[in-house]
Amino acid sequence: MKRLLLISLVFILLAACSTDNVIEDSSSVDTITISAAASLQDALNEAIEEYNKDNDINIDINYGGSGALREQILKGAPVDLFISASQDDFKQVEDEGLIIEKKDYLENKLVLICPENSTTVNSIDDLSSAEQIAIGEVDTVPAGKYAKEAFTSLNIFDELENKYIYVSDVRAVLTYVAQGEVDAGVVYETDAKTEEDNIDIVDEFGKDTHTPIIYPIGTLSDSKEVKAFYDFLNEDSTLEIFEKYGFTIE
Repeated sequence: MKRLLLISLVFILLAACSTDNVIEDSSSVDTITISAAASLQDALNEAIEEYNKDNDINIDINYGGSGALREQILKGAPVDLFISASQDDFKQVEDEGLIIEKKDYLENKLVLICPENSTTVNSIDDLSSAEQIAIGEVDTVPAGKYAKEAFTSLNIFDELENKYIYVSDVRAVLTYVAQGEVDAGVVYETDAKTEEDNIDIVDEFGKDTHTPIIYPIGTLSDSKEVKAFYDFLNEDSTLEIFEKYGFTIE
């Protein structure tokens, strides 16, 4: 009888240890994996540099068009934090029950840019003079979707259709324009500010021409490291970094 009791106690202790291990594993990670809209690259990189001054954690970032990032997440890509430039793409991830904590994080503006000192296009009204206009893919790149909405609102989308060069993300649009490979491009104001030596902002699209450019942020992991980084991104000192790059805080 005593022997049976001893064996039972051993099994209970082993089960308790096993449970503790599972809890510890599920609440702690060695690396935080982030999927973020390409337009966040400069600001988010600086924020991460600040975070790493006081924290010892690996942070892996995948930048891209929000639609492509959304598809990767829905297909099972391991992601701890998602920052989208599209509320629609974010909502599709949320609708699958993958988002734990979330908020509307940042806001941006849509602008028309041209190569520096170009005289071909000086405003939205001049776009008919352009030979090529770079915009993001309208199905997977939010900046491309917003560009289509704006052009459609202004009744010029179909008129310009044979001029579009569709690219994989908003940073690719910026590169095309900065290198003078196209006459104009549509990007976020924050992207334009990173290439001010090589491009000119020649016009801004009114907010009434497109869906509000809101960046939602959400966690897909309940680990303490992800929670700590999420909280850091919402601190006033961190938000000032994003403001410096031209984002408006929601």
